[in-house]
Amino acid sequence: MATAGEPVTDSLQPVFGIGDPVFSPAHGLGKVVALERRVVDGVVRDSYVIVIVVEGTDIRLVVPVQGAHAVGLRRPIDRRTAALVLGVFKEQQSAVEGIPWVRQIRHYQQLLHSGSAEEVARVLRDLLRLRLRKELSFGQRRLLDTARRMLVKEMALAFGDTEARVERRFEKALCAGT
Repeated sequence: MATAGEPVTDSLQPVFGIGDPVFSPAHGLGKVVALERRVVDGVVRDSYVIVIVVEGTDIRLVVPVQGAHAVGLRRPIDRRTAALVLGVFKEQQSAVEGIPWVRQIRHYQQLLHSGSAEEVARVLRDLLRLRLRKELSFGQRRLLDTARRMLVKEMALAFGDTEARVERRFEKALCAGT
């Protein structure tokens, strides 16, 4: 038991180890580079230090071990799940069918932040199909780029393949669904 003035330990066994790949719904695929112990408001907390590489920029996240589940931090999908995600590109129905365009962007953002590879695939599929019919708005292009970045890296890791080959798999599956 801690005495007066001593920090209280708020410990939980880490689920991820140093070097483990992780997926953050807000940022995409990253890697645990360290486990740190910090005192926050008088409580000792263990935290993951995660580096996410986005377009040549390293984003460094510090996520408390205890809060990792709450922010959606998870292991990347495996090969079997990645094969199922490819099936999303063959689905005919849109994720935003019947929703006014003003709410579509918000709905797509919610799907992206869900942390689900299948939901991210639905956003990517819908926007790729829409791009075939018309030019995308700035907001739609941003969502497309975000969905592509998040999903391609994770699928490439799952398949042990290059990002370019994974994108070709998306296109092939998309054509098979139309």
